[in-house]
Amino acid sequence: MPALTPSVPRPAEAPDVPDPAGSPLRVLLVEPESEQSHQLVLSLSGHDVDITVCADGAEALLRVGMARPDTVLTSADPAEVELETLVRVMRRVTDIPILIGVGTGDSQRAVRALASGATACVSRPYRIPELAALLRGSLPAGEHGDGDGAPAVVRAGALELDALGHRLFVDRTPVDLALREFGIMDFLLRNDGRVVSREELWTGVWHKPLPPVNNTIAVHIRRLRHKLGDSESRPRFIHTVRGIGYRLDSGSGG
Repeated sequence: MPALTPSVPRPAEAPDVPDPAGSPLRVLLVEPESEQSHQLVLSLSGHDVDITVCADGAEALLRVGMARPDTVLTSADPAEVELETLVRVMRRVTDIPILIGVGTGDSQRAVRALASGATACVSRPYRIPELAALLRGSLPAGEHGDGDGAPAVVRAGALELDALGHRLFVDRTPVDLALREFGIMDFLLRNDGRVVSREELWTGVWHKPLPPVNNTIAVHIRRLRHKLGDSESRPRFIHTVRGIGYRLDSGSGG
């Protein structure tokens, strides 16, 4: 099948900013699974969100200029057009937030989409309160938080984490993290200086009870330390508190 090179109509006038009068948030949803899109429309209806559904990426590219949404939410594997292409072409005509729904096995697509100009990733299956907060929090004119008062950008000592941009900086140098690694760093950094148990960390990142026998956290912490240039024996950032869990020391002195 030949590569698809879509052409996107440019909006005639109105800028890509939400109506300040309190009108519903306009979301262009790119979702090939009809049941998923139907459930999202129903679930977000109570959050003052107006959704335009596109079954594939080609339709989304045709409609983004006409619908003039406030933000775009797309699955990591839209039909007809590759995710990276979808994001790159949309970026030619609009600077509105583009959010990527990421499930198991989608991390590489997400990384390429973020490099092409996507705004942030959100975990699939979607948790509606988190998704609604992220949709609104990603808007330039909105409160840049997660809906619970948590800031989108957290800075502490040598560390800076951008939750919406899915980026971590150590001594102002970007560090490439997988989705779970990023989730762990986000959780630890928001609890900087405090000991968090393995159960607390697992529930906060995986959003389900910790299995009785599981070394997943230890494996992810080991990878994180390697990427941060940390040492298990003489850690700079992530300290193991034996029998309890972990403590992040950002070096902020707070």
